Amino acid sequence: MAADEISGVRPATLRSRRKASEKCLNTFCICLFTAAAVACIAALTFGLVVLRVKIPTVKLTSVAVKNLHYGFSPTPFMEATLMGEITMENPNLGEFKYEEVRNVTLIYYGVAVGIGKVKRVGVNAKSIEKTKFIVKVKPNSSFVDVDYFSDDLARLKTMNMSCIAEFKGRIRLLKLFKEKKISVLKCSMSLNLTSHALQNLACL
Repeated sequence: MAADEISGVRPATLRSRRKASEKCLNTFCICLFTAAAVACIAALTFGLVVLRVKIPTVKLTSVAVKNLHYGFSPTPFMEATLMGEITMENPNLGEFKYEEVRNVTLIYYGVAVGIGKVKRVGVNAKSIEKTKFIVKVKPNSSFVDVDYFSDDLARLKTMNMSCIAEFKGRIRLLKLFKEKKISVLKCSMSLNLTSHALQNLACL
């Protein structure tokens, strides 16, 4: 009789242990799945928000005009030195290191009339840096449109020009990730021949 009672108790005990074991296993699986889901969401958020790389912006913030001369003999001519300052803003969480800078070029009616070198700089995370350049502008009737050039010098006393440059580099995030980006400088301006000053400076 006692043996029957013991044999009846063992299956019940085994079933109870199995249920407890299954419950623990289910709980573990749920916790593991939840942790994996949270990790995936965190990684996705980190990738989209923290590591989302934006192109640093470059703008021509100021230009000073020096040694401006122009005239009409024997043909229309103009000479000037432009001293510009470029502002570089890096909105990312990693440093942007410029590895190659295409020279600043001044364009007048589709013709390059001046080229200046820009010093390569690095812009720290969430920072703004400034760099300068000097361009000697010397259009003449041998390579620019004589009619437009003459009219600008004689009547309008203004020369409308554009300024372009490219800044290629890499953004470094957490010392693990590097991504190439190209910042483009593209601005328009008007050179006032009477006041020897630059006007209507606007950058895209």
